[in-house]
Amino acid sequence: MQIWSDTKQLHPRHSIICEFLHPGDLFLDIETTGLSRSRHPIYLIGMTFVTDEHTLSIQQLFAENPTDEPFILTHFAKLLHTLDIKRIITFNGNSFDLPFLRERGKLHAISLDFDCFALFDIYKEVLRRKNTLQLPNYRQKTIEQFLGICREDKFSGGELIKIYENYVKCPNEASLHLLKLHNYEDVLGMIDLLEIFAYDLFFSAPARVVSACVEHYTDVKGNPAEELIATLSAPCALPGTLSCTQPVSGAYLHVGHTQIRLRVPLYHGMARLYYLDYKNYYYLPEEDMAIHKSDATYVDKAHKEKATTETCYSKVAVTDAFLHSDQITEYITHVLHSFQ
Repeated sequence: MQIWSDTKQLHPRHSIICEFLHPGDLFLDIETTGLSRSRHPIYLIGMTFVTDEHTLSIQQLFAENPTDEPFILTHFAKLLHTLDIKRIITFNGNSFDLPFLRERGKLHAISLDFDCFALFDIYKEVLRRKNTLQLPNYRQKTIEQFLGICREDKFSGGELIKIYENYVKCPNEASLHLLKLHNYEDVLGMIDLLEIFAYDLFFSAPARVVSACVEHYTDVKGNPAEELIATLSAPCALPGTLSCTQPVSGAYLHVGHTQIRLRVPLYHGMARLYYLDYKNYYYLPEEDMAIHKSDATYVDKAHKEKATTETCYSKVAVTDAFLHSDQITEYITHVLHSFQ
C-alpha cells in the first residue's frame, strides 16, 4: 500500500465556491478494476478534506496489488473516524462510490457507514439542471470542459483499468503517475465543478434588467410575430456559455461572456405568465387564461377545464408603460425562475 499526501491553499476560481465550502467537507473519489462490487476490488481512494476556510488536505490510498485492498479500506475507515467530517461530497458517489466502498468493506469485515454524514452528490445535482444546461452528457470531464477547466489527465477510469492491471504485473513509474494523476485531478477538480451552481443564484435572484423592448419579425412560415427582448446583467460572474429554451413558455435564454439576453414570445402584444402549480388551476378557453380553483368555483363547468402545464397562465400587456416600470423586473424574474 502507498499513501500519498499533499496540502494546498484554496484559490477558488469563483466566489460561489467559497459560499459553498465549509471546514469539514470531504471530497471523495475511488478507482476500481470494474463495476461489480462483488468481483472488482478498489485500488485507489482519493480524498480532499477542507481543514479550514483556506486549506485543503489531499490524501490518496493506493493498493499496489489487489491484496492491498483491505489495507486501504482499513486506513480509510480510520480517517472517517479521526477527521472532523461534516459532509461528504462526491461525483455520482451516492450511486457508485459509497455503495461500492460499503460492499467491499463487508467482504473484508470492515465497517464503512456513511449514514452519520451529510451527503452531496454533484452529479445528481447537476443532472437536475439538465434542462437548463443542455450538455451532451454529464460526465465530470464534460462539465469541466463546459466550465473551461483544463486537466493534464487524458484517460477515463475505464481506460485506466488495463493500465493498473499492467502495473500490478510490472510496476513502473510511468503507469503509477497516470493512475495517481487521474484520481488526484478527479478529487481535487470537484471543487472547481461547484462553480456551475452560480446559475442557481442567477435564476433565483431578482432579475437585473438593463433594457427591454418589443421586436416584430416574420417567422419561418411567413407569419408576423413578436417577442419581448430583455438584456440582463448577472448578480455574479457566470461560467461557460449557456443557451436554453424553457420547454413550456418557449422563452429563450442566451448567456454569453459579456451579455445575457432573454427572448419571450408575445401573443398580440400580450406576454404569458405561467404558473407551475397547474393542478390548482382551471383554464378558461373563451378567455384564454387560467384562474385559481378557488375562483373557478363560480364558473360554469361548460366554460372551464382543468389546466395543464401549457394552459396554466395569465396574460400581461406589454406596453411602453410596462417596459419602463417595475413590472418588467417582476415579470422577467418570474420567467427566470421557471428555468430552474
